[in-house]
Amino acid sequence: MRTLAAPVLLALPPLFWVADATRRASYTTLGRDQGIFQYIAWAIGRGERDYGDIRDVNGPLTHLVHRLFLALGGADEHRFHVLDLAVTGATFAAVGLCLPGWRGRARVQLPERLAWALAAWVVLSGQYLLYGYWDIAQRESFFDWFMLPSVALQLVAQRARRPERWLVAVGALSAVPWLGKPTYALFTMAQLLGLAADTGMGIARRKALGRFALGFVLGLLPVGAWLLFRADVGAFVHNQLTDVPAMYRFIWPRSVSDILTNPWNASQAIFGIIGAIVLLALAAMGEMPARVVPVALLPLAALGSIVAQAKGFPYHFHPLTAAVHLQWLVFASWLAERTRTARRDRALLRLVPLAVCVVFALRVATSMEDSPHIRATWLLWAPPTPEDREKADYFAHFPEPDYFPYELRQTAAYLRATTRDDDRVQVYGMDPYLLFLAGRLSATPYLYAYDLDADAALGGWTGAAPDEAQRARIHAIRDAHEADLLRRLDAHPPAAFVFLDSSPLMTDKNARQDFERHCPDAWAWLESRYVESARFGHNHVWFRRDIAPRAQPGEQEEDPSESP
Repeated sequence: MRTLAAPVLLALPPLFWVADATRRASYTTLGRDQGIFQYIAWAIGRGERDYGDIRDVNGPLTHLVHRLFLALGGADEHRFHVLDLAVTGATFAAVGLCLPGWRGRARVQLPERLAWALAAWVVLSGQYLLYGYWDIAQRESFFDWFMLPSVALQLVAQRARRPERWLVAVGALSAVPWLGKPTYALFTMAQLLGLAADTGMGIARRKALGRFALGFVLGLLPVGAWLLFRADVGAFVHNQLTDVPAMYRFIWPRSVSDILTNPWNASQAIFGIIGAIVLLALAAMGEMPARVVPVALLPLAALGSIVAQAKGFPYHFHPLTAAVHLQWLVFASWLAERTRTARRDRALLRLVPLAVCVVFALRVATSMEDSPHIRATWLLWAPPTPEDREKADYFAHFPEPDYFPYELRQTAAYLRATTRDDDRVQVYGMDPYLLFLAGRLSATPYLYAYDLDADAALGGWTGAAPDEAQRARIHAIRDAHEADLLRRLDAHPPAAFVFLDSSPLMTDKNARQDFERHCPDAWAWLESRYVESARFGHNHVWFRRDIAPRAQPGEQEEDPSESP
């Protein structure tokens, strides 16, 4: 009972709300980013070369995750979320399995590990489900599948009598997110500092670092093989080393003060900094073993990652909020073992970790009131069926100012009915998910308007703005994109061209006018060969003139871009 009381008290109070939020989250739709990666993964499965035939600045790990989910039935949005929540929950539970064992090298019994696995699933899922449908199943949450278990497994490795094999696994898990985002190097640095600071391991420090390095190399191999065989490596390297620093870093960059003065962002940063100070102080005083150092540094690495990306999007905070809650779990598990005693004159000490766990459980349980999934009371009536999830009423529950998932489905159904399977379609906006829904490949690698309308990059934001030399470089990149687009269109004219109004990162809300203004040569080519055949809300479908007669007029709705 002494070994199980603390994790059970931590898990039970929030359990109902966390479980209910998990169920509800599985019935949400996919946001823009998830839709983008669905198309990229699907197109790769159809033989397209990543980064060559599909232009994207994200690392290959995200594309690989989506490809695996598609193979498991993830084309269905509900199945996709079930897969994400299952894998995410499994990694959270794996973290909990690693928490017990602070009392030297004494053997930990299985019931205790399972109890902490449950507690970790509840606490870490609680923080995950505070993010809405737009921000779950995102890049950082996928990468945390590897980073969090790596840090937790390092706790086991540094207390084991023979840590060699554990350290290889730790290094392998730490390496994988590097091919998602390079900023995950900061988390690896925190882990290396933890190895360097621990003088009580069962092997020499140099050997421990060597085993970690071996695992690191092994961890890069699977995603590296995907990159080698399914991608254009030259295009990937060029994007990362040339175009990203020259152009894409100026799209919506935010300053540190802009990011961290947002109340919610600031609260997470404060929790992380306080947790780091407390754990490092306990380690410095010898109260906690040195193997806690990576856990202590985790929020600081997460803050460094957020600042380095200079965007401050909510999903960038996944590693930070997870790290803060991991610190709570580590502190609770350490305190529970630190105060475990059979002496009657110290019996009151047993109550201290229980009180701490109750406080942490109360924090998690009450925070679930803010979960957008708990607030989705419409899900109380009945889970939406596959048929319901194709209706306008369902998508009305996910309002966004520039994302229109129901209209995407209307347009996709029209394209499926009026084009052949091998026809290609070009989109101008920010939603290649339309192509996935329609089952049509893009005519060119250019999926996003910001590759052809560089005004967002030229303008910068609070974090940075390009100087004259950098502006000239951005203009040159954009001009090269338009020339390549026109060359590809002229060589293989697509069956249809779809303009997506009100997409972000366009200067003009009217996508056709934006394309005409920023790509005059490509527009002149298109205007002489294509005619508008249908419109579905914000989406305008233009067909090639020689096949336009087979395109029946689509639903004509008021054009939002022409409204007062």
